[in-house]
Amino acid sequence: MEFLAQFHPPMVHFAVALMLTGVLFDILGFILKKESLKHAGFWTILFGVFAVWGATFTGHEAEELVEDAIEGTAAYEILEQHEEIGEILPWIVTILGIIRTFLHLRPNNKIFIAYLLAGILVVGAVGYQGRIGGKLVFEYGVGTKIMEKAKYNNKYYDEDD
Repeated sequence: MEFLAQFHPPMVHFAVALMLTGVLFDILGFILKKESLKHAGFWTILFGVFAVWGATFTGHEAEELVEDAIEGTAAYEILEQHEEIGEILPWIVTILGIIRTFLHLRPNNKIFIAYLLAGILVVGAVGYQGRIGGKLVFEYGVGTKIMEKAKYNNKYYDEDD
C-alpha cells in the first residue's frame, strides 16, 4: 500500500491543526465559560484523534519507501526517532480523546483543568513530532524529488546539522 505514503503530509497537517485548534477551543471555552467553544473543542479533538491515526498509518508507508535508501546516515537516525514517537503518540492522543469524550458526557471542572494541562502537553508532543518530520524533509530532503536526484548519495545525508 505504498500509495498511502503520498497522503502522509496532508494527514500530518490535519492532525496538528485539529489537535491544536481543539485544545485552544477548550481553553477558550473554559476561560470564557462558553459551552459552544467546548463543544467545538470536543468535536475537533475527536477528528484530531482520527487524523493522528491517519498520519501514523500513512507515515508507516512513507517510512517503508525511504528507509533502505537512507540507512546508515544521519537522516536515518532522525527517521528512527520519528518512527518511535509515531508508535506511541497516537495512543496518547487516543487516551486524551477518551478523557475528552468522558468530559463531554459528564462535565467536571476539576478533571477538565487536568485535561487542559494534558492537552497542552499532547499538542506540544504533536508539534515536536512534526518538527522532526519537517527536519527530515526540509533539511535532508527525505521523500522528495531531490532525494531521488541525489540517487541516495550517503555523503549528502551524512552532513552534520
